[in-house]
Amino acid sequence: MARIGLVGCGAWGFNYINTLCSIQEVKLQYVCDIKEESLKKVRETYPNIRTTTDYREILNDGLLDGVIIATPPHSHFSIAAEFLSQNKAVLVEKPCTLSYHEADTLSKLAEKNNTILMVGHLMEYHPVVFKMQDYISQGRLGQLRYILLERTSRGKIYNDVSVQWDLTVHDLSIVRYLVNRNPRWVSAHGVSYQQQNIYDLVSISMEFPGDLFVEIHANWISPIKKRQAVILGDQMTLAFDDVKATDKLQLISYNSEITVPKYETSLPLTNQCMHFVDCIKSKSQPRTGSADILWVIKATELVEQSLLNNGTKLCWDGNGETNVKDRDV
Repeated sequence: MARIGLVGCGAWGFNYINTLCSIQEVKLQYVCDIKEESLKKVRETYPNIRTTTDYREILNDGLLDGVIIATPPHSHFSIAAEFLSQNKAVLVEKPCTLSYHEADTLSKLAEKNNTILMVGHLMEYHPVVFKMQDYISQGRLGQLRYILLERTSRGKIYNDVSVQWDLTVHDLSIVRYLVNRNPRWVSAHGVSYQQQNIYDLVSISMEFPGDLFVEIHANWISPIKKRQAVILGDQMTLAFDDVKATDKLQLISYNSEITVPKYETSLPLTNQCMHFVDCIKSKSQPRTGSADILWVIKATELVEQSLLNNGTKLCWDGNGETNVKDRDV
């Protein structure tokens, strides 16, 4: 049984608690949060879980197998670095860090200490995304030509990160998983309606080798919730609508015949947590490990740099980090 600690039990952190407590192979040993009212809620619901306001209490437990970090993004790097330095397996909620340099540092630290670094790119554990990747790898769609991803809702507005560090990270991770190659260039436009220097609407364009064009649209201001993807090949098209309760995926032929594929109905967060536990047990590298982390963070930094430079097309040179101006937040 894997002994796990959780740092951060806000709304999403509590989803982790409920999920971890439903997995037989896991013992959720600790929950940490700086807010006592959050810990009180944990104790009322799960009285056997130890709670603390100091994550170093978890850090100093030599019997702990791993930790999940679900704190605000600006704190991810420093907390993850401490746990990796103590040879603990680490699952960091997205975005893993807020810079390529920090992500690269964590990756090298995990490698040096021969431990696990994993990021919570939840969509890469979604059964529909599994199915889409399966169809693409089988060549069912033919040559990929165009991908459109849309993620909108009038939800929580953050005052520390822009929408590309929150919503579009999901879609960039989907692109990375499905396409599995680097783009030639990245470009982005955005608008800060509600807070200066905090983009709450972004539109991203990416061109890949093989004449593949990708667009990502995301915002926090639309009253209509969208979680959609269209994957268009020269033979077939996949349409994914994650807002729908059932039949989320359609396979569409060029004579407009529609097939509704069958897929597993497992929960993405359960799949993600189970994968983390399996990696701890087998001492294997996670699907959303260092390579995935660095690709997504680099893409997000290129998006941010393009936003700061009026949509300039920025080339992906294949290595090194991008130079992004300091955020004024």
